[in-house]
Amino acid sequence: MSAADVSVTDFDADFGGLYRATPRAVHRLPSAFPAALLGSGRPLTLRGSGHSCAGQTVTDDELLVTYAPDTAIREIRDLGDGLFEVPAGASWLGLEWYLNRQGRTFPILPDHLHMSVGGTLSVGGAGVESIRSGWQIDHVERIQLIDGTGRSRWCSRTEHEELFRFALGGLGTVGLIERVVLRTADHEPHVHEHRADHASLGELAEHTIRVADRTDVDIYSGMAGRGRIRSVTGWRGSRPAQPCDGEDCAVITQSPMKEIDPPATWQPLVDRARMWADYVVPVDHCVSMVETVAAQLDRAPFDGPATRVYILVVRRPADAVPFAFAPVLPAPVSVGVGLYATVDRAPDAVADARKTFRDLQRRCCELGGRPYLYGVADLDDAKATGLYGDDLNRLAELRSSLRLEHVNAQLPIVRAAGRT
Repeated sequence: MSAADVSVTDFDADFGGLYRATPRAVHRLPSAFPAALLGSGRPLTLRGSGHSCAGQTVTDDELLVTYAPDTAIREIRDLGDGLFEVPAGASWLGLEWYLNRQGRTFPILPDHLHMSVGGTLSVGGAGVESIRSGWQIDHVERIQLIDGTGRSRWCSRTEHEELFRFALGGLGTVGLIERVVLRTADHEPHVHEHRADHASLGELAEHTIRVADRTDVDIYSGMAGRGRIRSVTGWRGSRPAQPCDGEDCAVITQSPMKEIDPPATWQPLVDRARMWADYVVPVDHCVSMVETVAAQLDRAPFDGPATRVYILVVRRPADAVPFAFAPVLPAPVSVGVGLYATVDRAPDAVADARKTFRDLQRRCCELGGRPYLYGVADLDDAKATGLYGDDLNRLAELRSSLRLEHVNAQLPIVRAAGRT
């Protein structure tokens, strides 16, 4: 991300999944930005593409620092050996266009490619390929991080390794990710998909456990919504990996060109609030977590037609980094269970939804899991301490030493760190 590719919007109210706002001004920063801005000491909120679903990337009377991906693709550098240096402000859509022309792809893509690279790496990043390749952050070689003094440093497993562990999945709490070096894979556009319908969410959970026990699957997701419960299991390549007799299956071609609906054409939610949350649990507890989520679907405010339950399997590399705040577990295989809904903006409905999400978060922790901090993740001090232990104390020390007290100070995990 170059200085010319960053915009700053000064907001007078919250904006995002739960809120709306009117910007006072939008302007480009001089060439000294972003280092000069982070070093200014002015209260800042960092944002990726603004694909918010719980108001995390919003600001009240602060500067909102956000990426502008229009020119970022021109700054991608091929470093050889499958490594590419990418501006954090690039979108996954633009990056995939670039990589595919080189015969490469990133191993895990989000289902919405208009999100920014830096934004998703700041929360973790999962997708249907996670059953084979883990989290997006597991495929990051290095990051360039800017601290609160304006200093820029490269961080990796061997260089400033603590900042590397805290920054990826850390919601921008230890600085702004400016550039990243990513490990890519050979591009195989064809996927042989098997689609199956399930009678209940419990049946889908049992099916998920069976699929998670396999090591040959390249793609997996489960989805419940609009009266249908379905899973998709896939293998890379155009030749069937499994027989299709009597099944709903097909070879499809994956291409970023399918992402033809840019954010500018979307209509914002007016009377509804987007409230999403994901919970990652050991695979052995998949059924328990899914049953807990399923119990909410017949009660307000989650009984609307837009509510979805989404399931992914995450298999991490054996040498994966134990990131501080990402939803990573000691076991190599885990399951992510998401509850995605839009609820009435009435204060009582929003408060009721938040209480339910807190109950689900508590159940996730009882099962030995971690919440995904992207979304509704209301952490009180006790819960944060129980989840992150010494890393929470260390976060407060790092933010102080890096002079980051003015950056993303509104996040629950930052507030909890400041009180431990």
